[in-house]
Order: sequence, then structure tokens, then C-alpha cells
Amino acid sequence: MKKRLTVGGVAKRLGISSSAVRFYERQGLIAPERLANGYRAYNRETTSVLRFIARAKALGFSLEEVREILEQRRRGTEPCDCVTKVMERNIAAIDRRIADLSGLRQQLRARTKNPVSARGAETICPIIESDE
Repeated sequence: MKKRLTVGGVAKRLGISSSAVRFYERQGLIAPERLANGYRAYNRETTSVLRFIARAKALGFSLEEVREILEQRRRGTEPCDCVTKVMERNIAAIDRRIADLSGLRQQLRARTKNPVSARGAETICPIIESDE
């Protein structure tokens, strides 16, 4: 007999919430078996897909990207080229974000080291409102 888990059991095993498991089902990423009592039952294959989704999400993949990878795999195609392209795009996005955050850090440091003291009637806080 195959080992099957309930939604709570699979969620606990994978360290994700039950609502996330149900969400992935509603999104069509998984299709658990339904027992006679209406409960969802998760077999090894479905649990493996959920584990993959959780790992992909932790690596910054969107649900649409995950969906495409799973569809490729289900069609019998190795999705590794697709995964590599997504990872390269994500790395480029992270690099852009790091550059943006570095610029923001410089602005904040400059404003805390050289606070503007000129205060007009309509000025709430010149440190934030100055154009420097």
C-alpha cells in the first residue's frame, strides 16, 4: 500500500503551511488524490512536487516560472536550460537591486552626516525634503 499524507501531514513534513499546499492545488501545480471522506491525500510524487515548489520559491522563482518548469518536466523535457535562464535573470535582478540599495545607503549616510538645518514654514523635515 502506498503511503499517503493529509494536507497537514505533508505541510508539516515540508515545513510549509497547509494554506500554501491548498493554494498550489488551486493554482493547478499539484493534483492530490481525494479520499472517499473528501480529504486530500498526498502521495510520494505529489510530495516531491511540493518540495520542488518550496525550494524553487526559496530561490526566488515565481509561480509562473515554477509552472513552466513543471509543465516541461511533465511533457518529458528536461527543464534545466529553462532553470538556468531563470536563475541568470534572477541574478541580474539581484545585482540591480544591490546597486539600488547601495545608492540608497549612500544617500542616507550623506543625509545623516550633513543634515540640512534650513527649515521653511512648509518644511516638515529638511533632512528628508532637501534635494541634496
